[in-house]
Amino acid sequence: MKGAWRPGRTGAPLALALVLAGAPAASAASAAPVDQRTGSGRCGVCHSDVRVAFERSIHHREGTACTDCHGGDSSSLDTEAAHRGRFVARPSRKEIPALCASCHSDVSLMRPYNLPTDQHALYQTSRHGRRLAAGDTRVAVCTDCHGVHDILASQDPASRVARRNIPQTCGRCHGERELMARYGKKDNPQADYLRSVHAISLLEAGNPRAPECSSCHGVHGAAPPGVGDVNKVCGHCHEPARRYFLASPHGGAMRDAGLPECAACHGNHAIARAGGEPIGAVCARCHAAQGPQVDLGEKIQTLITGAQEEITRAAGLVARAEGVPLDVEDYQARLEEAKTYLTEARPAFHSLSVAEVERFTLRARSIGEEIASEIHQKLSDARTRRLGLVVFWFYALLTVAVLAGRRRRWRRGAAP
Repeated sequence: MKGAWRPGRTGAPLALALVLAGAPAASAASAAPVDQRTGSGRCGVCHSDVRVAFERSIHHREGTACTDCHGGDSSSLDTEAAHRGRFVARPSRKEIPALCASCHSDVSLMRPYNLPTDQHALYQTSRHGRRLAAGDTRVAVCTDCHGVHDILASQDPASRVARRNIPQTCGRCHGERELMARYGKKDNPQADYLRSVHAISLLEAGNPRAPECSSCHGVHGAAPPGVGDVNKVCGHCHEPARRYFLASPHGGAMRDAGLPECAACHGNHAIARAGGEPIGAVCARCHAAQGPQVDLGEKIQTLITGAQEEITRAAGLVARAEGVPLDVEDYQARLEEAKTYLTEARPAFHSLSVAEVERFTLRARSIGEEIASEIHQKLSDARTRRLGLVVFWFYALLTVAVLAGRRRRWRRGAAP
């Protein structure tokens, strides 16, 4: 930041990277003493609201002082004296990335926290950074995502960059229709994402591995993936599906046609759960409704659906047998094996090969059929045993009753 006071040299290092990597608290090196009771020196006397927010932050916890970012003299109660020297009251938006980078790009300052020092370099390659360099100050800078004085560690549930909060943080801009319209964007990626299978998994099911915005777009180097790179991005999580896709007729054809690979069928932000729409209907978006491609999709759909139905039927019988009760531990293990084969069949669909999908669905279906057959036999045997017990006890009780009757008659006949 040309002509501005350079932070992080007279106090503890600016620790914004702690938010990004969630480093544990550590003692920060400091060339000048910082009042750890307030962390803001006497600045908080006038700026009490800022002091309250700042003293909850990760920067305060790591010993950063107001003067590390703003300059000035925090030991003075005189306004003019406190604001003397290279004092920066409010850095301009264009200056903020360089201000944060004055510490976060310094290897010696970030080494104690084992934090990367390339955030600023990555930001400059991002869509945000390039537009900012071109003079567009409406784009996101560090403080838009991480906060200003109230920056929290990424593991803190209240942090703007906690995984569950990232969709909301990104949505502050990307969900704002008026702002996005200025860039020619008519869709609402935040609203689309929030109804996707990814959002349901992250926000409702609490799956910490479910993707949020930065999982696909990157963090500081955020940018939309290129058309030919979509399968690489999706492949981070869906490696088997990507492998089958690249080996399929779609792999080369979609690349040659300039189509965004995975997103052409699944969408980009509003990704639905697999099986939510018939495969044939998905194929019909590009291919003739009565064509061979749609027929192929429907055949594969039938294989997957048939295997799923057989597994569901077998699971119902296992539950019924458990209620008898019968020992079903082995059957439960075999059910898990069948489910594993079915799970493998779903990404194998991307191969567009009936034989490849059938390799898994036939195995899943046969296991389900074997379980069903064996449990039917055991349930039949159990019914036979129960019927045998009923007959046995019926004749046993009948015999007792007959003997008891004879005994009573004998006693009456033997009486004088």
